[in-house]
Amino acid sequence: MISNEAPRRSVTWLAAVDALALVAFVVAGIRSHHEVGAVDLFLRNAIPLLSAWFAVAAVTGAYRRPGFRTLLITWAVAVPGGLVARSLWVGSPTGTRLLVFLGVGLVFTALFLSVGRSLARLAGRRMLTVEPRT
Repeated sequence: MISNEAPRRSVTWLAAVDALALVAFVVAGIRSHHEVGAVDLFLRNAIPLLSAWFAVAAVTGAYRRPGFRTLLITWAVAVPGGLVARSLWVGSPTGTRLLVFLGVGLVFTALFLSVGRSLARLAGRRMLTVEPRT
């Protein structure tokens, strides 16, 4: 008999990996602009992105049907939405700089999410190949 526990843990693990990847993106962005330390600085950047990500993921079924297609759709909608929401909240960037911000954000979130998902896949394979103790 197979329980629902394993799929639920898998979904939770995948959502945590995505959240960690997006948080790493936010932290890298803050550090690259030589802004450090303030919790409010982190929150004003992380909250819109994570909120958009998980709202869109709920609609696309990114964790009910995990795969490249749902990840791509979630990324293509949530990241620009979250970054624009962040810009509206903070008041910058605007105009052409907003387009650059979106471009950089899309590229680097794709990179961070891909690395996170790849590491999760490797960890999952490793867990499957480890024999249980008897």
